[in-house]
Amino acid sequence: MKLKSAFLILVCTALLLPACKQSTDKLSDAEKGDTLSQAEIQKGIEEVVFPLPEPMGVYQMLQDIGASYVGNVLNPVASIDKYFASNVKAVNLGVYAADLSYAVIYDKKDDKDAYTKSLKQLIDELDINIDYKTLTSEETKEKAANTDSLVKITSQVFYDTYKFLYNESDPALAALMVNGYYIEGLYIATHISKDTYNNVEMVKIIYGQAKPLDELIKLNEKFAGNEYVKAIQGSLIKLKELYNTTDGSLNKEQLKAITTAIESIRDSMVS
Repeated sequence: MKLKSAFLILVCTALLLPACKQSTDKLSDAEKGDTLSQAEIQKGIEEVVFPLPEPMGVYQMLQDIGASYVGNVLNPVASIDKYFASNVKAVNLGVYAADLSYAVIYDKKDDKDAYTKSLKQLIDELDINIDYKTLTSEETKEKAANTDSLVKITSQVFYDTYKFLYNESDPALAALMVNGYYIEGLYIATHISKDTYNNVEMVKIIYGQAKPLDELIKLNEKFAGNEYVKAIQGSLIKLKELYNTTDGSLNKEQLKAITTAIESIRDSMVS
């Protein structure tokens, strides 16, 4: 899509510039050793930054098949007060971004407002220097009636956040944010109905996340020195093993096993 293409051009151009010394000084020796080459970073951005079809792809697909909005599956905004470590904040930045994306697609005003504030709080606490006013301005509120416009604005904020973390903070935090976003999307998809297995289209959506999972695992391999990434990676590999037992679709037992695994990973992130 045009937004994604424009973002890739912008980010890849920025990444090919020499890294500033200030950014490098922030990394430990171990983290410097894990820094990707420019070619690897560009490839990673093209394939992994949004392992889903689009920033809000899963939610759009859910809406398209007529799945109802279920706000009580989202991570409560009150939980934000228990996130202290930067690793935990980063992964939940992804979780809350996913929750906001879900609310935006379904045009749920109260949840949009609540998760916008939560996202802003974590962005501030992680010292992420981006223009966040686009989500809170009066102009944005006027555009809120146009879901497509709000989708683009929200996606751009997420893109900018990822770029800042990757280039000017700690790339491992950027990876953690993507992990949180990916898992929360799958958690929502697998928990919005007790009768998911009987919805063929919903099963297809869940099954379709196997390839993005492979790309996410590849991304995490670059940050094995980060203990939190390492812990999540172990769980993702087990999830991949469950997907590997499938063949073109999911039977009821496979779907149940994958759902349970996703719930366990997500609980470890948000608890």
